Amino acid sequence: MIIALPMSRGRLATHFTKAPLIGFFNQYHQLITTVENPALAGGCSAKKALLNLIGAQKTAIVIVQHIGERMLGKLLDAGISVSKGDSCDSIETLLTNSLDVNRRMVDASQGRASLHHAKKGGCCASSGACGCGQSKPDQAAPLLARVEPMSNLVASYSRLRPAGK
Repeated sequence: MIIALPMSRGRLATHFTKAPLIGFFNQYHQLITTVENPALAGGCSAKKALLNLIGAQKTAIVIVQHIGERMLGKLLDAGISVSKGDSCDSIETLLTNSLDVNRRMVDASQGRASLHHAKKGGCCASSGACGCGQSKPDQAAPLLARVEPMSNLVASYSRLRPAGK
């Protein structure tokens, strides 16, 4: 199991995509490698390169203090668990706590909303070809928001009664 940790000055960086380095640790909390963060170049393609890097390292868990909601959603969609951490904690504490499922971020709405994204009119507003995969506005909508309610269903609990009654 590989755990990715965005790092700044030997600690957890406060923001995932703005961290100078990404450290990759194994299940024994040993540092495997440290890689410069490709997302620092800015733009959708640089952030996609970060996602590809995390996938190439076969990362199971990413530890973050702050992360944008779109990046969080992409990590979750890729099947990567995201654990909430604090830059005040030691790396050893962060790695140990990353296994605690109560610290997991499970929905993109738990990330920070991007003010810049909204100002630009959303991703791919002008060209439609930045490569981030969000060219259609409805793709960002949560899955449950697109499901039609089925109010005409009636639940039957008759099979839950104890036998013989």
